[in-house]
Amino acid sequence: MPQAVRIGNAHGFWGDRLEAAAEMLALEPELDYLTLDFLAEVSMAILASQRERGERIGYARDFVDIVTSLVPYWRSGGKCRVITNAGGLDPVACGRACQEALERAGCPERKIAIVTGDDVLGRLQEMATAGADAELTRNLDTGAPVSTVSDRLITANAYLGAQSIAAALAEGADLVITGRVADPSLTVGPCVHHFGWNWNDWDRLAGATVAGHLIECGTQVTGGIFTDWLNVPNVDRIGFPIAEIAADGSCIVTKPRGSGGCVTESTVKEQLLYEIGDPAAYLSPDVTVSFLSLSVAEESLDRVRVSRAKGRPAPDHLKVGATYRNGFRASGQLTVIGTNATRKAQRAADVVLKQLEAAGIEFRETLVELIGGTDDALETLLRISVADDSRESLDRFARALMPLITAGPPGITGYAEGRPKVRPLIDFWPCLIRRELVPYALHFLTAGTGSQSAESSIPFREPMKPRPSEPVAAFEAKRSLTLADIALARSGDKGRHANIGVIAREPSDFERLRQELTTARVAEFLDIAEADRVRRYELPNLGALNFIIHDILDSRLRLDSQGKALGQRLLQMPLSNPS
Repeated sequence: MPQAVRIGNAHGFWGDRLEAAAEMLALEPELDYLTLDFLAEVSMAILASQRERGERIGYARDFVDIVTSLVPYWRSGGKCRVITNAGGLDPVACGRACQEALERAGCPERKIAIVTGDDVLGRLQEMATAGADAELTRNLDTGAPVSTVSDRLITANAYLGAQSIAAALAEGADLVITGRVADPSLTVGPCVHHFGWNWNDWDRLAGATVAGHLIECGTQVTGGIFTDWLNVPNVDRIGFPIAEIAADGSCIVTKPRGSGGCVTESTVKEQLLYEIGDPAAYLSPDVTVSFLSLSVAEESLDRVRVSRAKGRPAPDHLKVGATYRNGFRASGQLTVIGTNATRKAQRAADVVLKQLEAAGIEFRETLVELIGGTDDALETLLRISVADDSRESLDRFARALMPLITAGPPGITGYAEGRPKVRPLIDFWPCLIRRELVPYALHFLTAGTGSQSAESSIPFREPMKPRPSEPVAAFEAKRSLTLADIALARSGDKGRHANIGVIAREPSDFERLRQELTTARVAEFLDIAEADRVRRYELPNLGALNFIIHDILDSRLRLDSQGKALGQRLLQMPLSNPS
């Protein structure tokens, strides 16, 4: 039986620390695999926007710098293999850029595998024209048919699974570059290759998927954005995560020796609940996972075991993330300071919008946000955002905001950046596609000193069918006044919807959580008029609840457009019985 495979993650999103990969391998040179996650819905929208501006580069250029930073490690004989989705919209170009960078740096020979096949833009447009698979291609959030946006589609990428990655590793790839794949699949692929699992080893695949979900966001499982972040040690040198995955799919989550941050039962549970829906059916292209049997237990300092994942067959369809042109947007903000700051900020917003209305300017969408705007606030951030099909209307808005500097309330400031900028609005279209319509292909490049640049490929193939057969400081006991006193929380987006995972600080608090956090109370506290928009799932094995808030992120104009602050808001909810 092969020993546990050690997989690290050194990049959680496009914009993460570029030095982290080299630092991790300096601390953990015997790591088997290193994953780097670059893609999210927002990053695909950025790439789409760049394509709209005529920029040819459709991949995360930062990744080439990371590859170059690893050359000293490989020169020293390091054998860790790297897997990333930094290829974005153009993994072939990303692979060739890495090939050139490695050869310039005199790197030892590296075999680069490029995964393609996720681009389904042409197929989705054809389906819209023909009316084929109309129910599948409807927007998963709104139910609208894809034909309503087919002439405005810019990109469409299916979420591939781990099979292409495992196949690339079997061919000896040192560096695997993909476009859109499901984030946990970056971890599942090397596990399948390492252990020789079948594609119907559902529980093992489920365990590897859970491990991938835990480490995919980088430091979020080692103390980053943790509810008790103020107690996390040495966050200035916070370590990225490592999953030590066993042959049965269980794993230990840890971090490099000597790095900052922490891995505890609480940091792991928070990340487990991050951006999930029904915990009994966490969907991936590789397997459907149930979190309801998971066991999470601290083994020792910064070592937490996660086991007992249960899996069943993956969905028949793959998710597609498409982007489309949806007009233009602009946002401007000013700060109002002084007595009655919130009332003054609201009146200032009314002034701008009434002036525009009087001039015959209307917008498809308008959003006014008063950040920190309590009744007694002495400082309020006023943010006005608008969207419309007409760029001219948004230009008028940009000119209308700045006169508040002299005509608005006293104590208004924060105008150093000048007029709001008008930008194209690229929206996201989630839908489904039949799995058999999305074959993948592998292409190979060779790079490094002493090698001649070479390129080869393996033809498109159908997706494989399953074969039958320093610790956090202790929380001080005190009189509980708000939910934060008895719970941790983490939130994120699910398209137009958001999730909030809430975990009891102590097992004995779980029953109180169940009693306090009814869907009605959550809806009331978050100012949601219809309580049926809130759905609650229970995870008694983790002492946790997961809430899905439908349509709370219905506007791309929001400052918190990804719902990251919702968990912190909910933690301020007063307990009905504070004793």
